[in-house]
Amino acid sequence: MRGADDWERDFLNNISLNPEMSFKALSEKYLNDLDERIKLNTYKTKETYLSAHLLPYFGDMTIGNITPLVIREWQNQILKAKSPRTKKEYSQTYLKSLNTLLSAIFNYAVRFHGLKENPCLKAGSIGKTTSDNEIQIWTLEEFNKFIDTVDRPDLHLGFNMLYWSGMRIGELLALNWNDINYSTNTIKVTKSYQRIEQEDVITEPKTTKSKRDIIMIKSVIDKIKDFKKQVYKPEGKDRIFPYQRRVFEKAIKRYSATAELNEIRIHDLRHSHASLLINNGINVVAISNRLGHEKVDTTLNIYSHLFPNSDNTLINKLENLERNLK
Repeated sequence: MRGADDWERDFLNNISLNPEMSFKALSEKYLNDLDERIKLNTYKTKETYLSAHLLPYFGDMTIGNITPLVIREWQNQILKAKSPRTKKEYSQTYLKSLNTLLSAIFNYAVRFHGLKENPCLKAGSIGKTTSDNEIQIWTLEEFNKFIDTVDRPDLHLGFNMLYWSGMRIGELLALNWNDINYSTNTIKVTKSYQRIEQEDVITEPKTTKSKRDIIMIKSVIDKIKDFKKQVYKPEGKDRIFPYQRRVFEKAIKRYSATAELNEIRIHDLRHSHASLLINNGINVVAISNRLGHEKVDTTLNIYSHLFPNSDNTLINKLENLERNLK
């Protein structure tokens, strides 16, 4: 008579993933499962990571042969690799994204295809979610020096909007004239621009909290008004900046050289705005809401090193309270 252990053994064997399945086949199942669940640009990013970094190494391997040691060897290889485009080692955040994707594929196999364990867990992780040395900022003085060299009205406006709002570049490029409220001095962020497979695509913003109204300083709103007067018959649904992001990427490189400043990335203008707010004592919750972060923790994780020493601030306030009682 068969015992309970026999039935359990048969059940586990039946649901176990075929160890002869290739990693390529598993990754295709993973992507098919995600197809309707994530944004198109996120899907394309995962697809690119797979084809560029994971399939060349793991593609033909069978799942049963991908052990923690094999993954560790891939990690060591990618840690030393250099980007064909920049000729530099991959950033810590990029490495983290690659490793996270690999682990997600195996987690999918564990949850839905009976793989008994995720080999990535024993291999350990690489990269960092955020990296201090990848965040560069311009002070207000440096930004003013930069913006004084920008002689194209459209770029002059775009860079001002990025620096003074903390918007993501995709959010800026998706803006149309209807998104500007001149009576409240606000910009309504409800969408994001992506360039996907040689086409301009307007998508949902990065997170739910990314949909927000950003109140702007009046001088920037005035610049938007002035620029609109220069545009030929602007329609409400027309994009204010009908460009790809590389237009701004090339421009920041060119004009920062002219201004004799350290070159920063477009996204660093967002970091610079956050730094400006932090240095002026703005509440972290307000900063998080303005940047469109899903959680305040995200803001703290990225910018914690920019906040003043909390212990010193705390004790100074307590000392002041105690002195006022005397």
